[in-house]
Amino acid sequence: MRKYKIGMLLVSLVILAAVVIYSNPVVLAGLLAASDMKFILAGFVLSFIAILLGVLKWQVLLKGVKFRELIPIQVLGFTISNFTPGKAGEPAKALILKAAKDTPVSSSLASIIWERVMDVIVLILLSAAAISTLSLGSNFLLAAFGVTVFAVIIILSIGVLYSERFGRKMFSFVRKFPVLKRLPDNFMDKFYKTKISKGSLAQSFMISLITWLILGVVLYFSLLAFGVVINPFVLSGIVALSIVIGIASSLPGGLGTTEVVMIFLLGLVGVDQTVAAASALTFRFMTIWFVNVMGGVSFIYLSRKFKIKNIF
Repeated sequence: MRKYKIGMLLVSLVILAAVVIYSNPVVLAGLLAASDMKFILAGFVLSFIAILLGVLKWQVLLKGVKFRELIPIQVLGFTISNFTPGKAGEPAKALILKAAKDTPVSSSLASIIWERVMDVIVLILLSAAAISTLSLGSNFLLAAFGVTVFAVIIILSIGVLYSERFGRKMFSFVRKFPVLKRLPDNFMDKFYKTKISKGSLAQSFMISLITWLILGVVLYFSLLAFGVVINPFVLSGIVALSIVIGIASSLPGGLGTTEVVMIFLLGLVGVDQTVAAASALTFRFMTIWFVNVMGGVSFIYLSRKFKIKNIF
């Protein structure tokens, strides 16, 4: 399994290297050097706000844990997710929360599933808007495939949440993965006793929608740093569709695939290829790599306070 993960990460890095080479590294470096740093700084600020909104979204569903206590756990969860195929590693933060706050995994995992469901619903809505407004041509099937994969994820997640029989079957399957083997035998009994109110779900959905719209504005500032102006609402759809296809590719964090799709979609709205590459790479640096750096700091902080190293 470890060799597979390393292999997939190498594939992602090769794709990223190919993007840089294909976009003319000299011109790309010149664009990055000449970019307007105040817009990039604004993008970082908005990205940080999006991270905090992600913490708030989880707190709304989880209840009983202070916002500041959740920040390092959520950020580390994002980072783990970014380095696993299809972002499948995020449930590990339930184990981190158990080690840090002794919160039952059964209750926190239910909130994590709902958290992901809300994200996926918003991503599908924004992706569908992008598909309907952009001229995707022969790449329509690829976009539709990504949306379909996410739709299947929603169906499976809701199935687990509302059907105990189906949920137990899924649990017996996913328990084969190393990180979930430590769950107790009575986990599912406790899981189905956990209830989340409709009001909390509605709040979570709105926070998720605002978060992804903000990430569209982060891409807007990334483009603005290179002198290009595009409607932020259009860019939110481009971000969503790029991430949907990237995650559907099963590469860690969608690395490589997301950037390629984003460059292609920006080209459809008239952005020069090299500028599109520079903007996409800058956007990803301001979002996923920014989170990964924060996740590393969070791991150091949490490992010094709690016994979380054994989780990994």
